Amino acid sequence: MMDAGSFRHTVRVRVNGLLVQENALLMVHLMSPVAGRMIWMPPGGGVQFGEPLTATLQREMYEETGLQITPGPLWYLHEVIHDDVHAIEFYFLCDRTGGTLRTGSDPEYPDGDQIIRDVSFLPLETLDRPDIHPAYLRKKFAEDLSNKPDQILPKFI
Repeated sequence: MMDAGSFRHTVRVRVNGLLVQENALLMVHLMSPVAGRMIWMPPGGGVQFGEPLTATLQREMYEETGLQITPGPLWYLHEVIHDDVHAIEFYFLCDRTGGTLRTGSDPEYPDGDQIIRDVSFLPLETLDRPDIHPAYLRKKFAEDLSNKPDQILPKFI
């Protein structure tokens, strides 16, 4: 098992899920090791060696939210460079296929130091606030969703 310090001074590949139900986006409330404060962001996590992105997404969604999903198209690519953290993030649309919504855990952290505090579907009209990450989702996600083309081409955000 990796400890959180091993994510520093290296490039980490992450995958995140964009799951929308009843005009609300599934988000995880967590203590960000990058920002050093509580933020909301789509569920996701690090790719393990040899693990396909879509398998990572299914694993991470279940670990963090209790939901089973089918990955859809890749919608966004995002790069985070902040101090000693560098991550490349892939954001996939996804469809719920099962499971029960619950606040999950992050296996990279010990039980007493979990960073995930809550999981919830946040209404799209409430995303324009400073604790939503990445920042692009604050103003553009709802617009992108309402103008979603039949064929999605990934966008660098």
